[in-house]
Amino acid sequence: MNIHTMPGVELRSGYVPSAIYYADADTVEYVQKDGPCIHRRIDGILTLTLDLQTRELIGFRIKGFRNFFINHLKPKYKLLDGDFIPLVSVLERALEVVGYTVCPTDDSVEAYRKARKMAHDDRVALEDPLAA
Repeated sequence: MNIHTMPGVELRSGYVPSAIYYADADTVEYVQKDGPCIHRRIDGILTLTLDLQTRELIGFRIKGFRNFFINHLKPKYKLLDGDFIPLVSVLERALEVVGYTVCPTDDSVEAYRKARKMAHDDRVALEDPLAA
């Protein structure tokens, strides 16, 4: 019997959605499901990830995260090393800080709202990127 025909044996693990910080790109990315997708850049901070077939929102990417974290999140929320950062707070704070200079249209504001709702509904959190 080879491993491919053994009952109950799976060679790959299932996809587990999680927020990941990519230090080299200074981005945080969250995608709910694995599969073909397209990216829709909203502005210099936010990019939405859409399912290739349905065009429904399945994730988002936040650029320039480390700088934004150091200057706008850590001081306000008094985060300690090792704390988890709810990404819903990141998106809310981004809108507070940059407001309509980054979101000049209703479409931009709606994109932030959709990403915020996803982060809230999925309880997306990220470990402090400076602690690593």
